[in-house]
This record gives sequence, structure tokens and C-alpha cells, in this order.
Amino acid sequence: MDKWFKNNLTTKLMALAVSVLLWGMVHMDSGAPTPPTTIIDTKIIEDVKIQTYGFDDSDYALTGINIDRVNLEVKGRRSDITTIFADEYKVKLDLSSVKGPGTHTLPLKASLPGGVELVSINPSVVTVTVEKRVTKPVNVTIGTKGEPAKDYRVGAPVTIEPGSVNVTLPESELARLAEVKGIVDLDGANENIVEKKVKLAAYDKDGKVLEDAILEPSTVAAEIPIEASFVTVPIEFEYTGRLPEDLVLSKVNPKVKEVKLFGSKEALAGAKTYTGVTINLANVKKSGITVLTADLTPPEGFERIEPSSVQVEINAVSHGERVMDGIPVSLKGVPSGMEARITEPKNQTMSLTLTGAPDLLNSLQPTDIGLVANVAGLKAGTHEIPLQVTLPNFINRVDQKRLVVKVELTEIDKPVSGKPTDKPNEDTNTEKPDVPVDKPGSGNGNGNNNGSENGNGTGSSDDNQTDEDNTDHPGTTPPSGENHEEGTSSVNSVDPPSE
Repeated sequence: MDKWFKNNLTTKLMALAVSVLLWGMVHMDSGAPTPPTTIIDTKIIEDVKIQTYGFDDSDYALTGINIDRVNLEVKGRRSDITTIFADEYKVKLDLSSVKGPGTHTLPLKASLPGGVELVSINPSVVTVTVEKRVTKPVNVTIGTKGEPAKDYRVGAPVTIEPGSVNVTLPESELARLAEVKGIVDLDGANENIVEKKVKLAAYDKDGKVLEDAILEPSTVAAEIPIEASFVTVPIEFEYTGRLPEDLVLSKVNPKVKEVKLFGSKEALAGAKTYTGVTINLANVKKSGITVLTADLTPPEGFERIEPSSVQVEINAVSHGERVMDGIPVSLKGVPSGMEARITEPKNQTMSLTLTGAPDLLNSLQPTDIGLVANVAGLKAGTHEIPLQVTLPNFINRVDQKRLVVKVELTEIDKPVSGKPTDKPNEDTNTEKPDVPVDKPGSGNGNGNNNGSENGNGTGSSDDNQTDEDNTDHPGTTPPSGENHEEGTSSVNSVDPPSE
């Protein structure tokens, strides 16, 4: 026996038998395997939004639907219906059968994920309302948001191109239409805003956007004027009081030469200068620089003024004198068809003794002083004409006597006998003689001096003349800093002679 077991072949046969036995035990049941247990469940999917399709909205609008969400009851394997997201369930409404206005009741259809079956749709039908679209032209308005830059405002008019658009809406909504408007952002603007494409929207009477509106075109070009709410004008200074006897003005240097006036567009259009500044020279007590302060108030019709006050440096110095020779005399108002020449003084210039600040006197030139004789309205003959004297700022005459020249007027087609002379300065202006007016610093002469003179037998005249000086002192506009401007000529004339 031991020998049998020790035989190698025997061992192999026994192992094979055991293997066959084990294989048989495992495969002795030849039936199909038992499938796992499947659990079917149901689920309610709530508030599934209804999706519409197939509607022809070219002529009609869907204006109402009685419900827009439904509940779905579905069934399927629990593993499926518990892992599927709610947005994978779809409910659709086919509107392709709707061909006209009115109310229509239509069925709903569900689109479900794979492996899920529909149990019910609640509700399963809906009622829709359809209206015809109506088109109407409406004017466009432009609104704004934000604010322009400081001290600027929106002007007028606002330019819109095109000025109107076609609005298409259902009939019921068209009755609610209030306006079509675009919005432009001002955003600190200080110049005109030009927008080539301003998006438009239709609004109802409560200011809500009508989403169903179709606008044609949907954008417009707009230009919004942005204007300053102020105007910058120069200051004109006026003076009162007197300096001490031994002093004269040398310079007047305002720290501010311009002001801003704020007001309406109409008020700004008429503003040229600001004349509300008065400097009292009596407050200057000594030579040198004195700083005076004047309060500024807005003129009538304006809201405010900036700055609210101004400081002026007054430089007063001891006065000096200077004789100015060679001051040219000019003629004004030579009648048409006549020529005029100054016969006295023969060199057609004069000398004046002037007083003022030494630095101003030293800078003067003869052309800085205006001597004008107005011959407008006079007839042929020799006339004694008083001169209108225009002096620079803060310069005066020592001698205030009346200055006159003799002027000979002749008709061009009837020249006087004698050697021709050079023509003086002429003017073909045919204006009437100026009415004498009071000038700052000049006398108000009302006396009459009736006289007769023969001018080479060419005629005679009775000239109404003033006995006092006709001197224009433009003292209301002081010199600016170191610069000293020439005064503006303003002529004061005598009356025409009586024949």
C-alpha cells in the first residue's frame, strides 16, 4: 500500500479526480442566474416652465397665456429619477396651428430624459391670447443721466436724427405707449455731446419698458448742447474821491481783471462788461502802493458772481509836468464833394502842457494824444472848430483853455484861387455834428461865441462854440500793470453854422 501511494502516477490521478469532483459541484446547477431586484418609483417635478415654439410673430403677438408653469408626474427606476436634474424635464407648447387673433386652448407635450416615463401633466392644456400687431410713428425724445462738468448745463435744442421712429406693438399695449426715448450719459461733459447711435426703448405711462415693442430704426443720432452757465467779462473800474493834492495816479493794478457772471442764457448773451466796481481814491493817504478792496455783487438778472471781491493796487506818486509838442490834429466828418484843410495852425500840430505821473509822462508819444476837429454838416468857407482832446489814462492838461483850429472847406469842383496846398486828413463821412456831451474830467461849456471871419472871400460862418475845454479823460479804465493804453477818441463838436 505504501508503495502504491508513493507511486507518482497514482498521486496525479487522485489530484485529477478531486479537481473533477470540485468542478462538478460548482456547475451541477445549470439553470439561469437570478437577476437583481429592480425598484420602480414615481416622482413629481414641480414648476416646469412651458416653452413655446412654432409661432409666427410677424403679424401677431402672443399677449397672454393662462399659466406658464406646470407639474409633471413621472416614473422610472429610482436610481434614474433621483439623479436626473429638474431642468432636463421639458414641457412644450406648439403654436404653429395659431393663425389669427383671439383665444386658443392647446395641449402640452412633455420631453423627458431617457428611462423616464410620463404619468401626467397638470394641467395638460393651456389657453393663449393672440393679438394683431399695429405700427405707429412716434417722436423720439432724448433723456440724460449723470451731470455735466461743474458750472455747465444742458442747453437747447437737442438735435435728433431721425426725429421719429415706427413702433410696432399689440393693440392693447399700443394704448399704453407713452414715449420712445434714448438715454445719453453726460458724465462731466463741458462740450457738446455727439452720439451716432443712441439705443431707443418704448416706455409706458409708468416709465416701464414695453418689452414687446419693435422699433424701426432702433437707434438714432443725437447731439446734446452743453453750455457754460456763466460768462467771463472784463471789469470796468470807476473812481470816486480825490487823491491828496500833491499826488497823482501812476498805476492801477487789479489783482483780478475778469469776473464770471452766472445766469440764464438770455442774461449771459447781453453781458459785455462788469461795471459794478467803484474805487474810492480818498482812501489813498500817501505815495506808494495802497491795496484797496471792493466787494462785487451780481448785476440784476444774474444769480451770482465769482469772485465776490477784488483787490486793486493803487500806485500814487508826486505829479510831474511835460510839454508835448507836435501833436497832430485830424479832421472828422468832411462832407461828400468837399475838401478840407487846416489853415491855423499851419503845421497842423499843437503843443500841450500835461501833468501826471512822471513815468507816464516820459512814455508818452504825440500820437498817444487825440486832437480831432469835427466838420460834419458845415458848408464851404472858413470855420473855427473847437478840438476834442483825448488824453491817456491819468494824464491831464495843465491849461484847460479851449483849443480851436481854423479849417477851410471848399467844393471840389470849385477850387479857390491860389497855390494848391496839400490836403489834410479827410473823411467822407456825412454824419451830423456830434451833440456836445459831458466827459469825465472836462467842463460843461454852454456859452455861445458868435463871430464872423472871412476866409479869402470864400464864405463866412456863425459857429456855436463852447468856451471851455473839450477834453476826454478816459479815467474809468485804468492802465493794466506796466502797460499804458492810448485813450479812445470821442469827439465833441459845435453846432453847424446858420446861414
